Amino acid sequence: MQALHEKEQESSTPRSITVFNPATGESLYDFTPASGTDCRARMALARQASLTLRDVPMAQRLDALDALLAYLEKKQEWLLDRIVAESGRSRGDAMLSDIFQLTEDCLWLRHHAAKVLADESVPTPITLMGKQCRILYQSRGVVVVISPWNLPLAIGMTAAMFAFMAGNAVVLKPSEHTPMVQALEEIRHLHPLFEQALHVVHGTGQVAVDLIAERPDLICFTGSLNTGKKILAQAAPMVIPVIMELGAKDAMIVFNDADLSRAVAAACWGNLHNSGQSCTATERIFVHEAVYEDFSRRLVNASEQIRLGTGADADLGALTTDFQLRHVEALVEDARSKGARILCGGHRSDCGRFYLPTIIANTTDAMRISDEEIFGPVLTVSAFSSEDDVIVRHNNMPYGLSSSIWTEDKARAERLTRALETGCINVNNVMLTEGNASLPFGGVKYSGFGRMKGVEGLRGMTRSKAVMIDSTRGRPEPNWYPYSANKLSLMQQLLSILGQRNPLRYLKLAKVGLAIESLAKKTPKA
Repeated sequence: MQALHEKEQESSTPRSITVFNPATGESLYDFTPASGTDCRARMALARQASLTLRDVPMAQRLDALDALLAYLEKKQEWLLDRIVAESGRSRGDAMLSDIFQLTEDCLWLRHHAAKVLADESVPTPITLMGKQCRILYQSRGVVVVISPWNLPLAIGMTAAMFAFMAGNAVVLKPSEHTPMVQALEEIRHLHPLFEQALHVVHGTGQVAVDLIAERPDLICFTGSLNTGKKILAQAAPMVIPVIMELGAKDAMIVFNDADLSRAVAAACWGNLHNSGQSCTATERIFVHEAVYEDFSRRLVNASEQIRLGTGADADLGALTTDFQLRHVEALVEDARSKGARILCGGHRSDCGRFYLPTIIANTTDAMRISDEEIFGPVLTVSAFSSEDDVIVRHNNMPYGLSSSIWTEDKARAERLTRALETGCINVNNVMLTEGNASLPFGGVKYSGFGRMKGVEGLRGMTRSKAVMIDSTRGRPEPNWYPYSANKLSLMQQLLSILGQRNPLRYLKLAKVGLAIESLAKKTPKA
């Protein structure tokens, strides 16, 4: 997420921060950022809460989760008002990406958390006969969640709820640009467990630095590559594990057999949803040369029908921060100055931080827009000639979060699904892997590591503990001391038999095993 936290890296803490409406410029409210002392106090409270929360039954955690779900339903309109006011997005985008998404993620936890986190029995090899093995998924302790401004409720609260349901205390640090102060404070008081184990600390990037200095047991960060590197540099000496979802430059690949009408509609929504400020937003489209002109013409026509605003009937909202608007403008102007063709848009609107839907053709590698994340309502389109050509061009990017493939050829779709270097793939759809909480979400390369959501994401909030219980009594194990030439020979025979596919191998194993056991019985007692 390019530039997500560039304004959060200030070394000094301001006395007060003002939150503005990006669509109107209106001042909404002021809040006082947390000091270093505040951060230490919150982390201490979270640490204390983690010692009790880990033993709280799953049923009680589910009660707290149900309280949040009820709140999201009851306060839906009020929450939408707050999200739209602080982020400048359209009401439909806020509904889909924040309220709907968070609700779906919480419902997945309600239905699956108990099963996913239950002790897991695992197979035991024949050489360990008589032993029982299982895996425990235990809480880590304190999880610090550092969330961005583009989805002010869903990203931070989803990470917080996955951590909480895994038995961790959580300290959430939202972006100062969309802090949702009142809403998050209300959520904290929905349930006694939240009051104990869910803490929210507001402020600039210095707050994140202060929280990490208190040695949390896990950090979940969503934001820019540059800020991610700084977090890693701070966490590494303390060996704090980090889950990171960083920048992206997601691609759409349209073959000549694709349903072009559907692909065009998907391209518009996939790029313009949340004003392009989504980590899985489509930013570059590769179109087969046979349909490139037709697709581009349709895409321009569709983009010119998009309605700007923040109301229920609006499609495209404002860019949330002024520095993000300047970033988008700089990329477009750089491309324009180097010979790119602006098919539509290419400039901001007359009011607020709105930027017109923009389609750019004839881009080259010399242009910043070719390899930098845009994070705005801007698309680049280019033609490709073959399957191999588009795979190479796709994988040439340093990022790899999400991509979509558009074709009616199932075999081709399967080949590309496996060949593309990215964390998420949509076939004949766009962005929706993020909408299924059963799927792990995360990227490869510069897009980060670790996963949120799904079984992998929930278990990632835990420490797995390997357990083996042995019922053997009265004799030592055959692999214990003392070693002997005879025992070594039998071990070598055992290893040879284990690799065989002969149906009689179990009889051979039993024979050698009994011989090894007989040696164990001869071991002198201590």
